[in-house]
Amino acid sequence: MLHILLAEDDANHATLARQALEGDGHLITIAPDGRAALAALAGQAFDLILLDMRLPDVDGREVIDRVRSGLVRRDIPIVVLTGYGLRQHLDFFSRHGVRDYLAKPYDCDELATIVRAYDHN
Repeated sequence: MLHILLAEDDANHATLARQALEGDGHLITIAPDGRAALAALAGQAFDLILLDMRLPDVDGREVIDRVRSGLVRRDIPIVVLTGYGLRQHLDFFSRHGVRDYLAKPYDCDELATIVRAYDHN
């Protein structure tokens, strides 16, 4: 079981992802924007971040920058979920240790499979 921060501003996407992952026994905390994601990261310990790149207030790139600069455990895995221009971010992902990403709309089974790879229990 993982404690996962799901930073997603689309309520429908957040609900579908939460349901799929809770079905696998994971604990999900949803942040509806980048500012809420950073606040959650500052106050709780997470095993994994699922991050939409286009978030209100603070976008996904800034969240990744802040995490990797030491806001929280620098090596926390980040899986990016995005519906916009995945290809344009690939160099950024590589430089910031983001190994996994899904283009929206994604299949919840595919998301669950990626998340299972991070569950080492």
